Amino acid sequence: MQDSKDLVAARVESGQIVLRRAGGVPPTASGRAAFGSGPGMPAVAAAELALAAASLAENAKAPNTRRAYESDWASWEAFCQAHDFVPLPAGPEQVVLYLTHLTTEFGIKGKRLRPRTAERHLAAIATTHCALGLAFDRNVPALKKTLDGIRRKFTISQKGALALRTEDIIAICGTLGRDIRSQRNKAIILLGFAGGFRRSEIVGLNAEDLKFENGTLRVTLRKSKTDQVGKGRTIVIMPGRNPATCPVAAVRAWLTAADLEHEGDDPAFRPVNRHSGVELNRLSDRAVDLIVKEACRAACLKEKYSAHSLRAGHVTEALARGSGRASVKRQTGHASDTMLDRYDREADPAADNSSAALGL
Repeated sequence: MQDSKDLVAARVESGQIVLRRAGGVPPTASGRAAFGSGPGMPAVAAAELALAAASLAENAKAPNTRRAYESDWASWEAFCQAHDFVPLPAGPEQVVLYLTHLTTEFGIKGKRLRPRTAERHLAAIATTHCALGLAFDRNVPALKKTLDGIRRKFTISQKGALALRTEDIIAICGTLGRDIRSQRNKAIILLGFAGGFRRSEIVGLNAEDLKFENGTLRVTLRKSKTDQVGKGRTIVIMPGRNPATCPVAAVRAWLTAADLEHEGDDPAFRPVNRHSGVELNRLSDRAVDLIVKEACRAACLKEKYSAHSLRAGHVTEALARGSGRASVKRQTGHASDTMLDRYDREADPAADNSSAALGL
């Protein structure tokens, strides 16, 4: 271990901290010593700042995004190895071939990728170059034309999760028992539907984020997909008319059964083992997806649903029942009407149809 007195500066290169020894710190053009090189600054402080900077840079991307980029970069390296290309720095001509291969042949999982996924692969290549201090222009004409061609060829409307409607949720609740696992699953499904939550938002909740006030449930979202800096927001869940499908009652029943009513930063939703014991760790977002799919199968729902069907269902059902778009956006956190339109895919096109107002 080097003596900290010998370390005066640090910089980040390729994700690594590079340190320089004391002595020979050049002055600036004005003749003054550079910031941080004077006697008033501890020698080790620069290294500590560099470590902190590296940590902040690492947290600039959401964990799911970082994992996706790592997988995409591994796919790019495998392609380069198979075709004897140099992955770093990447040549635009080789990247064009790679994107074409992904969307016309098959990707890393053996199936053709959609245009948006191909764009993510390109973003992963560009981001990796940037992180290593290497230039990569993703807007060169060859790449832009290739992406335009991919989009035109596929012309796929983005397929989202099928929306679960209120009658579906009622059917699901009718299949759930009173055991502790069923109580947890019921709370997750009703809370996700009533709040329009993403599965990552549900599993990210702590016990202290759930407050019961005057019959309502106030949910504090400290962080979400569209709020990576953690500004947070509060969503109010109103009680249901039917006790069997009331989201407020379901969440309270789960917290009571799991002995999680106390305040604290403990996970609100946790795994339940085969002995009906509630474990200490946080439930994964993948587990929420499996819970929804299993519940749909048990209710004999014919369509294929996922955890995101709860959020899509909230938007579709609320708009169909006359809720204003501002009200829905306040609940779900959507920033624009365009995003709502993607979920409102099952609304009746004959309802509030402008052709009826033409006087024909």
